[in-house]
Amino acid sequence: MEPAIIMSHALHIRLASTRRWRLALAAAAALGLGTACASAAAASPARPQTRLPARLVTCQLGHATNFNPEKQQTHADITFDTHHRLSLYLPAIGARTAPPPDATEAAEPVDSRTRVTEDPDGLTADAPGPFDRVVDLWPERVELAKTTPTGAFKTLLVSDYDPARGTARIFLGTAGDITSYDLKRIYMGECTVALNPPRGTRRR
Repeated sequence: MEPAIIMSHALHIRLASTRRWRLALAAAAALGLGTACASAAAASPARPQTRLPARLVTCQLGHATNFNPEKQQTHADITFDTHHRLSLYLPAIGARTAPPPDATEAAEPVDSRTRVTEDPDGLTADAPGPFDRVVDLWPERVELAKTTPTGAFKTLLVSDYDPARGTARIFLGTAGDITSYDLKRIYMGECTVALNPPRGTRRR
């Protein structure tokens, strides 16, 4: 999987940050994230969607203590010490009809309804603003990124949606500066997905 979104300001300053960010999401793919849905689609292609449904994604994330994007790791190799709840609201939008912009290109406008709706432990508290970049390739994956006030950036990957179980998986990471991914702030876990949730469940 080649991630589509990278903070453009980081790219303009140091290409090292591009490599680190790509390594992190590539490692997430190596752990199995983002591959199940793609394999299923290849096995039984369906009619392309013209519009994506609204989705409330409620996740339980574990804090990874030994994640290393430069090593070959399986999900079984990762150990966790704490667990946290996080919810995202992804609004109903039209399905993509063209590839997303390259990481070196300007970001597309982000639907303002896309947001974190629940984060009691403050995993995203250092990035309180709206998302800067969103690439919604549902049901294969959704990539999101936002910048912190200090110039760091936070990335999320929602993938492996299983419509039969109503579940998906999530990867959350933070780059502490423009050249290094903060390996002490890596989280991953499983989510439940509610399609077209009632309006009262979409807010904090």
